[in-house]
Amino acid sequence: MASVAVIALPAGRPASAAVQSDAASRQSAASLDASVEVPAAAAHALSQGAKFSVVAVEASGRAVAVTLSAAAVGTSLVVTLSAEQASKLGLAVGASVVVAAVGAGWLISDAAGHVFCFVPDERARKHLHSRRLS
Repeated sequence: MASVAVIALPAGRPASAAVQSDAASRQSAASLDASVEVPAAAAHALSQGAKFSVVAVEASGRAVAVTLSAAAVGTSLVVTLSAEQASKLGLAVGASVVVAAVGAGWLISDAAGHVFCFVPDERARKHLHSRRLS
């Protein structure tokens, strides 16, 4: 029966295919766009000399998400650290962090000077990439 259906198609007319939705692709692209904007907003706050403080520390398995906020400019960023590193740093809610400008961006450190985050500037960001090595 299937071969009869194929033979019955008029010559020169392509078989029609169902149009696939690109909604998932558009949603994925939108989420990536939002991810790209977060570092840019943080970089803007850093370049303006904003003062950041720890507003949340949330542990999840072997990782700890530390939320830093610059209330004066209305932006925040989340830094993910290993549980071991977070424990050694002793970051707690209310702690201030120190921001130092370097040639390719900014270093974020605790009050004792232990650097735990690098935020690249616009020029350096295009040179950074990551890939899981197995």
